[in-house]
Amino acid sequence: MTSKVWDVLVIGAGPGGSAAAAFLAEAGFSVLVLDRDHFPRFHIGESLLPSGAAVLNKLGIAPDPDVFLDKMGAQFVCDATDRVAEFDFSLALPGPPRHAWQVERASFDTILAENAKARGATLKFGVRVRDFEIDDTGVTLTTDDESYRGRYLIDASGQHRFIATKKRAVLPYPDFGRAAVFTHFHEIRDEVWDGVIGPNFDIRIMMIEDGWIWVIPLAGKRLSVGVVSRRRGIKDEWLDEYISKSKRLSEWLRGARREEQTHIIANFSYRNAEAFGVRYACIGDAWCFLDPVFSSGANLALRSADSLCQHLIPALKENREDAADLTTEHERYMQRAIDTFSALIFRFYHTNIVDNLIFDVPPDGDLRANITSVFAGDVFRYDNAFQEMLLHSHIRPVPGESLLQDGVYQRPRRKIPAS
Repeated sequence: MTSKVWDVLVIGAGPGGSAAAAFLAEAGFSVLVLDRDHFPRFHIGESLLPSGAAVLNKLGIAPDPDVFLDKMGAQFVCDATDRVAEFDFSLALPGPPRHAWQVERASFDTILAENAKARGATLKFGVRVRDFEIDDTGVTLTTDDESYRGRYLIDASGQHRFIATKKRAVLPYPDFGRAAVFTHFHEIRDEVWDGVIGPNFDIRIMMIEDGWIWVIPLAGKRLSVGVVSRRRGIKDEWLDEYISKSKRLSEWLRGARREEQTHIIANFSYRNAEAFGVRYACIGDAWCFLDPVFSSGANLALRSADSLCQHLIPALKENREDAADLTTEHERYMQRAIDTFSALIFRFYHTNIVDNLIFDVPPDGDLRANITSVFAGDVFRYDNAFQEMLLHSHIRPVPGESLLQDGVYQRPRRKIPAS
């Protein structure tokens, strides 16, 4: 074991881990970030939200046009009925920025990691954490080659969900999408890029019978295209199957060059029932990963890093990082956002909200502004009637497990074996 005792150990250098490391290092604390991969590395989750963009602004991230493509809103598309519903972030309730970005995650995550390093954090890549131990005086992480000691641990390990797996504390959302298959297309034709995809470069959410298709523009005239399905046994061929069925999407991709590799991600949609404890906290996907239909992933990772650090920094300064209630307010703050998105996703799959509300919402007025604010990730406020409806409805993603009790968000408790 190295003799140095770090103030904070962080597992994972993705958006949440790097953002937390940057905030903590800027505040003067010693921070060590360990990531099992070498950067840059491929990752999905390319469509950011205005609420998360506010954290990037706070981090001082300057949007490189080779990586960041301005995103002005979201569109829902139904090929079968030829309906299109557009939601412009500029029409949301006052608050976050009026736009976000589409990003290539390999470059985006590297930028955030370099920002954390520039602010004083130490990052080590290609290091796999094997185990952890928490005692009365600190935290020990064990890797293949060494052990590291710290005062506090942040698990930002993403879908590897390090602590959730160790504690067998994964709670699945069984009624969301089961898996995704996706790839990138290059050299999109000018008339499609400029006249259809641009100038707003919205994400397209295309409706299919058992799920949805994402179409995300990326810098350099590229499109990320993926299928999220509730069908079991997802295969690479499903992507081609759905593209061929869509006249609109087939036309957009005509003549484009497709990447050789097609990716599949399973184990969708879960919560970590042991995401917080004495001397540790989980953020981002290590706490909760939701079906990405509303692009919540990177947004929640950035916001949870920011929120946690607002509580952790003063605790470290006052040597009370072992306080049992250190994360209580942070948990309630973020749980409201998780509950909002999970309630919306449940309705997306199991009610007529898309037909009756999203496609038929009036072109202006309070309802559109309220819905657009939720789509923008502005889910931490208390003056949005649409959000309050989602939170207080009896229709819930996990029946009988409401986290809202007497207006206060409680932690999930039930455990099942990790998947």
